[in-house]
Amino acid sequence: MASRPRIGLVGPDRTQPCGVADYTGRLAAALAAECELQFVPFRSALASPELSGCRAILVQYERSLVPSDDFMQRLGARHRGKVYVVPHEVYREDPFAFPYSELRSRFPPLLWLKRLAYHWRHRGYAKEKRLQAMAYGARAVIPLSGPGAEILLSAAPGKILAPVPHAVYAPPTDGAAPSRSELFLAGTRAVIGIFGFLNPGLDYGTAFDLLAGLDAGVGLLLLGGNREGDGMQARLRAEAEARGLASRVHITGWIAPQDVGAHLRLCDIFLCPMRFKSNSGAMLHLFGLGKPILAADLPLTRWLLSQGAPIDLYGDGREMRSKVSAYLAGASLPPVNGYRWDFPAAAKAYLRAMGASDQ
Repeated sequence: MASRPRIGLVGPDRTQPCGVADYTGRLAAALAAECELQFVPFRSALASPELSGCRAILVQYERSLVPSDDFMQRLGARHRGKVYVVPHEVYREDPFAFPYSELRSRFPPLLWLKRLAYHWRHRGYAKEKRLQAMAYGARAVIPLSGPGAEILLSAAPGKILAPVPHAVYAPPTDGAAPSRSELFLAGTRAVIGIFGFLNPGLDYGTAFDLLAGLDAGVGLLLLGGNREGDGMQARLRAEAEARGLASRVHITGWIAPQDVGAHLRLCDIFLCPMRFKSNSGAMLHLFGLGKPILAADLPLTRWLLSQGAPIDLYGDGREMRSKVSAYLAGASLPPVNGYRWDFPAAAKAYLRAMGASDQ
């Protein structure tokens, strides 16, 4: 029997090989099933003797948890030819792909300009800093596939390997959740769910417009959220109250990872009303539930649809209302080939990319 390759995983300090409900943690758990996995946090990676005997080293980082150029140079020099980088959520959809008029229509006055400035800074930082960090010391970059991958291809030519698709995580459904009757008035026959962190990139106003146009037997459940003190929950509750929808809208706030699946089961249909923030990580949790998923027509959602994701797209509020009404009446999603990427498949793909697997 062939021995299992020893692979190093370097990531944020909060990441652990098992039991963590984030992308890195789930990927680590899948890798551990395929190889001898040695996890080392960023803070001790440069001095860690555990990485010396590894066949390959995978550097995984998320959002703002990014290694410096100096870190990548020193790690690459210490383990020459063994370092591979997985930039999770480094690149976003480029807002400049949208026409000016469409960009304005997706954001309220002033907010669109603020977000435009943010994405301009983020775009430049991603190209000039984060991608430079990849080039220093890394043998190659293994990106997550999607419409933003061309940013990587243009910024670090010659070091980009074949992209690995986002892996789907099916949350367990045996956790705790209130019953529908505890959240909504008697007579509520259907619930529309929006899942993910509360943020200005999601068009809650259009969702409230949709709810106001449907009969009183339909409720809206906002699943997940930020800390109560950030003001977002209070603003959404105030808006629901002002529109006379308070009894039909419920905001769960933060949900413990083990209880997410049980909460998702309360919904009959899921709405993903993104402006140009794709919120794709939250959407991946919904693929295995067998419920209709209606998402805004964006580059990433179109790409996911082309890959067999079980979603439907809408272009504006009118089309959203038409399709939601059809699904609530019993319509089925259009047939798809099926999005087959899970974390075990992704782990195997990473090992093949690093030359650490014969499969």
